[in-house]
Amino acid sequence: MDVLDLALAGIGFLTTREKKLLRKNIDSLDNLALLSIEDISSITGRKTRGGWNGFLAKALAQKAEAIMESKDIHGAVCGEADYPAMLGTINDPPYCFFYRGNIEVLGKKCVSVVGTRRICQETAVAALEFSRDAAANGQTVVSGLANGIDSFAHRGALQSGAESSTAAVLPCGIESVVPYGNRGLASAILKNNGLLCSEYLPGTPAEQWRFVQRNRLIAALSPATVVVQAPKGSGALITADFAVSYNRDVVFHKAGFCEQTKLCEGQDGKKAKENASSSERYVLEGAPVIENYADYVRVMESPPGTFSMKDRQLELF
Repeated sequence: MDVLDLALAGIGFLTTREKKLLRKNIDSLDNLALLSIEDISSITGRKTRGGWNGFLAKALAQKAEAIMESKDIHGAVCGEADYPAMLGTINDPPYCFFYRGNIEVLGKKCVSVVGTRRICQETAVAALEFSRDAAANGQTVVSGLANGIDSFAHRGALQSGAESSTAAVLPCGIESVVPYGNRGLASAILKNNGLLCSEYLPGTPAEQWRFVQRNRLIAALSPATVVVQAPKGSGALITADFAVSYNRDVVFHKAGFCEQTKLCEGQDGKKAKENASSSERYVLEGAPVIENYADYVRVMESPPGTFSMKDRQLELF
């Protein structure tokens, strides 16, 4: 990866395929800066309407390069050896993948653990125990470093005593940590030979839409996503939707349907049914419900459709 790749990574209105076409047709950052939007459209074969300022793109790439050198941040371009193999299989992989720490954690078996920020004691314990047992069994726990379920997932993996146990995907440049209060957790992940990663150019701030985009990477990096607690409209269910679109498995934790979840989300009876409908839809359509990591292992080792747990699902609603 060089500074030209950094500039290409920062062009938000182009796909990875189009960025690769640009890379083949230009040989320097200065040449990229001189291109007009019409030049870009001609090279990519698609009329683009995105705002384009080549000299600003150059400046942001040079700034990102300086940040990477000062913060020991590395990067891989889609198709390179260090680029995560699972990420390369989706239809919209990022052009560049930035990381701090041990990239090899994504070469192990991975499981993504997600959930809402507003949690109850039962789901917090479920996320922690599931992730601890998964990491102890040699899996990398992938989550988003957010408050709530994500934080307990990372902490559980760290409590396992296993090194290289967890990877956190951020919605911004990884020289900073979002949320700010989880800086200590991020530091612990790196000290444990884990990973912080992002598709965003160093220096990129967190914005609301980037949290949704981040969720697609969480779904893509593992063969399965475990949803611990997810009210309707939550980012966890968006992650589940991405996982399905990428032909990944989606599994729900039984704790996410407990009575405490209704109370901690401020739900009354009618609202509870409304907010549970999306999770319930997944389950009724065949998504397995697990109680612990041992259940998860049985699900993943069984042929599709043989571990639907229909009887236990019916008890949840």
